[in-house]
Amino acid sequence: MAVQEDQLINAGIQVGLIHPQALPQMKQTARRRGQDVLEMIGQAEGFSLSALYLALAKIKRIPYMSAHDVEVNVKLLQGFNAEQLLRRLFLPVEVDQELYVLVTDPEDRSALESVQRVLGKRAQVALSDPAFIESTLRRYFNKPEDDVSAVLLFDDIIKEAKVCKATDLHFEPYEEGMHVRLRVDGQMLNYERYINKDMTLSLLSRVKVLAGLDIAEQNMAQDGGFSHRTQNGPSDDEIEMRVASIPTRWGERITLRILGQGTADLSLAQLGMAPEILNPMREAVRKPHGIVLVTGPTGSGKSTTLYAALRELDAKDVNILTVEDPIEQVIEGISQVQVSEKVSFAKALRSFLRHDPDVMLVGEIRDFETAETAIRAAMTGHMVLSTLHTNSAVATISRLVDIGCAPFLIASTLEGVLAQRLLRRVCSACKTQRPVSAEEQKLLNVPDNTMLTEGQGCAICLGSGFKGRVGIYETLWFNKKLSQMIRDRADDDSIAQQAQQDGLLQTLWQDARKKVLAGTTTLQEAMFVY
Repeated sequence: MAVQEDQLINAGIQVGLIHPQALPQMKQTARRRGQDVLEMIGQAEGFSLSALYLALAKIKRIPYMSAHDVEVNVKLLQGFNAEQLLRRLFLPVEVDQELYVLVTDPEDRSALESVQRVLGKRAQVALSDPAFIESTLRRYFNKPEDDVSAVLLFDDIIKEAKVCKATDLHFEPYEEGMHVRLRVDGQMLNYERYINKDMTLSLLSRVKVLAGLDIAEQNMAQDGGFSHRTQNGPSDDEIEMRVASIPTRWGERITLRILGQGTADLSLAQLGMAPEILNPMREAVRKPHGIVLVTGPTGSGKSTTLYAALRELDAKDVNILTVEDPIEQVIEGISQVQVSEKVSFAKALRSFLRHDPDVMLVGEIRDFETAETAIRAAMTGHMVLSTLHTNSAVATISRLVDIGCAPFLIASTLEGVLAQRLLRRVCSACKTQRPVSAEEQKLLNVPDNTMLTEGQGCAICLGSGFKGRVGIYETLWFNKKLSQMIRDRADDDSIAQQAQQDGLLQTLWQDARKKVLAGTTTLQEAMFVY
């Protein structure tokens, strides 16, 4: 038995998920498009349907449980008829040796009575997302959805990814079907829908067709990409995706990188840079020549930082060219080149020199040819921005040497390095303060009366205590002394020590510590990246 739509909407209003003044317009738009009202509200306000059920659970003061909270015991389902459970959507589970009935309506007493009668034990009611309950039941009873096409299913997955601001989608086959997972704020979340073997093949074919991949080829890795707009979505709802497939034991695995999710038009200041990092970075990218590198692991926001750096420049006054793989964001007034089989990073850079550039952005320095071309470009009076995979700012120097770059050329052209990571932000809707513990006091080197901020978990953050992410940054700028050390092939530790003495190195930990004390993130998050 499903809860009434108005009851969920009212719960969303009470916890701040839904703005009541915008509700009439959203309902009207949903009717005009023939779209579900709750789906329309979620898309407009930026939350998934499960957030409304969590809000209702908090208002009713009953537990809310998701896939992360329970392990389904098939023995509890054996005494029930599959059609009965699917029709009324309830699920008996055990948590900490206590019996619960997951329902979609907090007033559903008949589900509670049915479980107690069949299992002969007292049970407690807990609210849950209907998608999770239905998916679990269909998986355990092998009951696929008959009226859902791969086209509609893929659209639903993309809609969920958009409202959650997911950065990646993982289509992972297993023996009996497929799991779909979303990476949200750096964490992996399950897409709660049962996908059987037949639907798996249809869904993979759908993605491969959209991405321009060979659907007949299932035994080699393929890469592609496409733009996609969901059905009934607004005209500006198109998103860009990069696609990679690879064969696995149970079939092809496909990963989609969703480009530009919530990062378009961000400035360097909006990325969370402190003034002592922001101001030197702005000065560096405005210099007439040199190289500025942004480093960090995959998914740490390097491309977002480079785009933000380009927005610091006025494209009307300078000639900016970029070569990227892929082009993640389109910036007006800038010529952007996509890497292909015929156009590599190095070839594009060499060609750029004949187009009178002031600033050149290279998506990534991967090899000696690209690195050498970038250095030569910087030496001939151009500003070059690029990314590199290293664990720290100082390690960039030895990485360039390992690639094959001459130390004297690195010393002559490298203006600065910014290393970064992404940490989850404490949810502003449920944040609270508590005294620092003795261990935290020691780690942070603060007085014992210091207060730290953390999220309690609410409907807006889906109980995680976090909402969104913020960057932490490590910067290394160069003076004559450090440049000479690079020429002399000094090791990373010596360069780092000298840079700290000269006030030219701001470490990741220093920036993370400031954000912990400012209440932007937690110490546990900061420690997770080390």
